[in-house]
Amino acid sequence: MKQFVVWFAVLASSVAIAQGPAQQAHESEVYSTATCVGCHGVTAMGGLGPPLATTKLTYEEFLDTVRKGKGMMPATPATELPDADVKALHDEVQKMPWIESQIPLSYTVGRMLSTHSVTHLFLAVFLFAFIFGVRVLVYWLGCAGWKNLSPYVKKFGRLRATGIALRSLVVDGLCVASLFRKNRFRWFMHGLILYGFLGLMLADILMQIFNPTRGDLSLLDPLKILPIVSGIAVMTGVFYVLFRYRTDPYIDNGLTLGRDFLFVNLLVHTVVSGFLTVIINRSGQSGWVMPVYLYHLGSITLLIATAPFTRFAHAWVVPALVAMTRVTEAVTASGVNLGFEREPAPGRHHKSERIALGVLKAIDPDYEGPTTLRYYP
Repeated sequence: MKQFVVWFAVLASSVAIAQGPAQQAHESEVYSTATCVGCHGVTAMGGLGPPLATTKLTYEEFLDTVRKGKGMMPATPATELPDADVKALHDEVQKMPWIESQIPLSYTVGRMLSTHSVTHLFLAVFLFAFIFGVRVLVYWLGCAGWKNLSPYVKKFGRLRATGIALRSLVVDGLCVASLFRKNRFRWFMHGLILYGFLGLMLADILMQIFNPTRGDLSLLDPLKILPIVSGIAVMTGVFYVLFRYRTDPYIDNGLTLGRDFLFVNLLVHTVVSGFLTVIINRSGQSGWVMPVYLYHLGSITLLIATAPFTRFAHAWVVPALVAMTRVTEAVTASGVNLGFEREPAPGRHHKSERIALGVLKAIDPDYEGPTTLRYYP
């Protein structure tokens, strides 16, 4: 019996010795194998997230942050990271040394790119784009003779005219029915950009509602599928536009070719950088996430800010002009004589201005402008 007790004690101590290093190895590897590395850095000195080395948080505070999330940090359930691993992780980062020189620039920049500050940045950019976008729209409505039409709309019935305009915005603008009837391939390629861009905007809105912390989602999650499919659609459509730039002799409208090409390139950079951010984040290359994310934010900012000055403006100008044409046709059909029926095409207008100025200079070489065009049948 005594020999059995001694043998059992030796066996138990052997098991304890065998388990001890394994348990320590497990504890020491929790941080390096956890997703925390992607945002807090390999040495826990920060990245997208703040430094965790020598954390002053108690285990209870640490656990609460892990479970509930904080800011852009997603909540992590116990099914993904058990309490025991959280405890081991807390003990590990608490013992890690604080090395000031290892705090990355990305963390310093990331602090300035909080959800609050990024929201304010984009509100300012959208306000800028909105003001100039309205200015562009008002200019073209003026060229189309809105002031001439307005008194007759009152007689025709403003509610009736509004209904006609809204129907046109949906059928002619959103569905691009005229292009569908004329050339379905061109309509499809045009739709890839239009509907893909709308899909990206919708995806961002849904992400703000259902995943405000921007936590990692499965690639099969609807909130991931929508932006991925929309991004692929936009990229396909943009490549087709780039092909047209090389092959279509009429792509130049006489004024905005350079700015149009800038818009197309910014759209490419925006979509590519968005895909790169997702790919790099999932590949575990945490050091590259912030630079690529900054690249993505910069591309979006420039894309929005330059939109009113490029061909992108036709996304709201042309539907508005077509809607005005539909109202004009309806008012004219009611028996009112307006003196005009059609809106000027933006590209033809620029060329017409250039021709008119050339004619005036031929008549008077000292003439410097301005040149104003009015459109009548």
